[in-house]
Amino acid sequence: MPQQLRLRTLIDEISALTLHVQELSRMAEEARDLIERGQMPAPADPQQLIDDVEQFRRKLEEAIVHIFEEVFGPRTDTIERQMSMRLISEIGPAAFVQKVLWGEEISDIALTIALERMIPSLEKLVEEYPTAFLQQANSVLDQFKTR
Repeated sequence: MPQQLRLRTLIDEISALTLHVQELSRMAEEARDLIERGQMPAPADPQQLIDDVEQFRRKLEEAIVHIFEEVFGPRTDTIERQMSMRLISEIGPAAFVQKVLWGEEISDIALTIALERMIPSLEKLVEEYPTAFLQQANSVLDQFKTR
């Protein structure tokens, strides 16, 4: 039972970090649009915003590494771990979770099979914070609500 509590704590941390990363990304995109349209002056240090987003992303990746260690052990030389870490660095942690749970390409299905033991934890994460992982679905639902 204590191991499940630690896993739950790690999942909660990942959820919070994911929300922070997504919020910072959204804010950065809105700011970029305002700057490009001339409605807002460019910040004195735009690199700081980029650095903040990257810092949250690194923290989220570290939390996912902890989940890997809890579920699969500390080995870093496994194909599952190497493939997952490479994918996380390419597409980001939230997109990684979406790919594992709902991916339709052959490579996504292979990843899902390889990480089968993580799926319950990832599903709980999505249930707990659906807006973090279901952005596309939420935007479509919002369009129906406004009609």
